[in-house]
Amino acid sequence: MNSKAFILLAIQAASLPPSVLAVCENECTTNNATADFSISYSGRCNEETFEAKVDEASATCVICLHNAAKGTTFTEISNVVRELCLDGYAAQTFPYSEITRKGPQFDNEHYSGGGEWNYEIETATGEDHLKEDASRVNDVFYYEAQRKVIEFPDKSIESFNPYNSDNSINEIQDLDGCDLNAAYCCFAQDRQAGDNNGNCATPYEYNCVDKDPADNTNICYVDHARSSMASDVDSGFSIFGDLQTGKENIEGSVHCHGFTWGDDPLSQDNVYKGNLLFYVSMYDHMTQRGYVRNIPGSPMCACAENMAVVSRADCTQVEVDEKVTFQWNVTDSALDAVIYIDDIDYNACTGLDANNNLLERARKLKQNGDLGEEKVTAIEEILVGSTAGQCNAAIETFLGTKNISRIT
Repeated sequence: MNSKAFILLAIQAASLPPSVLAVCENECTTNNATADFSISYSGRCNEETFEAKVDEASATCVICLHNAAKGTTFTEISNVVRELCLDGYAAQTFPYSEITRKGPQFDNEHYSGGGEWNYEIETATGEDHLKEDASRVNDVFYYEAQRKVIEFPDKSIESFNPYNSDNSINEIQDLDGCDLNAAYCCFAQDRQAGDNNGNCATPYEYNCVDKDPADNTNICYVDHARSSMASDVDSGFSIFGDLQTGKENIEGSVHCHGFTWGDDPLSQDNVYKGNLLFYVSMYDHMTQRGYVRNIPGSPMCACAENMAVVSRADCTQVEVDEKVTFQWNVTDSALDAVIYIDDIDYNACTGLDANNNLLERARKLKQNGDLGEEKVTAIEEILVGSTAGQCNAAIETFLGTKNISRIT
């Protein structure tokens, strides 16, 4: 066995079905194919980690057993591991609807920027206390978001899959939900005092009315047609810059924060993008900082292609400790990848030229070959940069698509 591998072979008395035994008898000489066995290691469930930690003889056996059990004809271990790992992560999935347990209407309204968690302000008697009303968010963070794969709600929440085929950015049509591999939230208000974030203060009735989050971006414009299903506005646009004077930060304080992921379904942030959405939108910003509400005409949180065009956004990525066991069960003729998630950490993202910057994170993924250039170019049309003048330049370009030009 390869010295890099940590391989546990648990042999139990059992008989292999004759048809599988006949096919894999020669391939499974290291791992006793006439009995149950398992191969375990610490690390990600993907092709690279498997091939680095598991010896070739065991890999040959896994290929044969998978083909015999599933009727496939794979010759490369990478194809087998990919299929098993995708199934293994799917088996660990926690439904997004289980976070609030308030139903699809509540969830859709919340991510559009409405609902009680966004609108209510705590009273002097303690009513509408956010951490109590949304206490399930803390429970999910401690018991699920650090131990499970949280489902990404692109089948259930409209702002993450509005099926807006008329919306196209850099010739990428808005069809599948988060076609650009990026999502972010923009929060317009702070509703929680005493957390060292934003300027909401007590007493709530006097010092927490229309209060601001920490400002980290400029809004350029909102194309309402991009998110009509979430905002209930079919068309039109809102401009948040002053082209005549050159002023850009005229909207007040807004805080944007998001995440991006690689094209490979097994890339770490792709697997855990539902966790990232939950952490960014509900745990870190809402219950810990009190940041809520949306930019008018834009969802509070959505796929990047359906959000307001802004100068920048902060971002988060995950770091995950996993243990993986590939199990062969003789009785069921089943080969499975069982993934134990020991811990998930949520960290400020590392970028190409700057950290904690969503666009720079996308650029770094492109440099690493994890995210296509055409998607990053499209993201650059949505997160346009913080240099003075870039927001207004984006506005002028957008207005040109509406046949509106500056009078000189």
